[in-house]
Amino acid sequence: MLFFPPPALQCGGTAWDSWTVSLFFVFRLAPHHSFSRCALKTNKIKKLFKKTKKKKKKKMQQAILEQQLVAAAEIVEQEIDNEIGKLDTMEEDDMEVIRRKRMAQLKKMREQKDKWIKKGHGVVQEIETPEQFFKFCKGNERVVVHFYRDATERCKILNAHLDKLAPKHWETLFCKLHAEKVEGMAEKFNVYMLPTLMLVEGGKTNNSIIGFDEFGGRDNFPTKRVAEVLAFNGMINENGMFANDQEY
Repeated sequence: MLFFPPPALQCGGTAWDSWTVSLFFVFRLAPHHSFSRCALKTNKIKKLFKKTKKKKKKKMQQAILEQQLVAAAEIVEQEIDNEIGKLDTMEEDDMEVIRRKRMAQLKKMREQKDKWIKKGHGVVQEIETPEQFFKFCKGNERVVVHFYRDATERCKILNAHLDKLAPKHWETLFCKLHAEKVEGMAEKFNVYMLPTLMLVEGGKTNNSIIGFDEFGGRDNFPTKRVAEVLAFNGMINENGMFANDQEY
């Protein structure tokens, strides 16, 4: 690139001082690639600034999350402290009231179990006469009657399950009735298929479970399945024989 100095310089004049001349030479004579380098440095600085900004934002979000977790933990700790405080502030009189209520419940449970024992609860009772059938149904809140026959294999399977359930559910009287030996009972209650479980509640027939369909339609179902079906029909209590949701 050609350069022509200003007239003052050509004529030996002093109109331009040395500082101005230096600037002139810098801007007029500086190679073009020097400006390209400056542009590249500027872009690098911008990228570095954006990267730094993202890191700061991520750190801020992490800090906020940590604060939220700490706040949630403090709420849980406060709830626990409140419950502990209730126990700490409970007076001896309160503990005595709780103890008396519990003793009354235990006494009632023992009395009820004695009544159940006298009525034959805890084992599977064999019904031998129609009179015995009606006595059991009228004298107990919940009765499960298995209409069976010795020659039917599925009746044997169901009897085995009832033998396991009876000792665990004293709240219900479990019985079995031989459909051929106790004459007229199967016909009276329209029992035409064995095994059949008749569910009696409050002296009235609640439902009948015929065959194994409700137990899964197979022979190798667990005793737990029988308990679930009986509990669904309100005949036993899965929460225990003395649970509050069933009457004695």
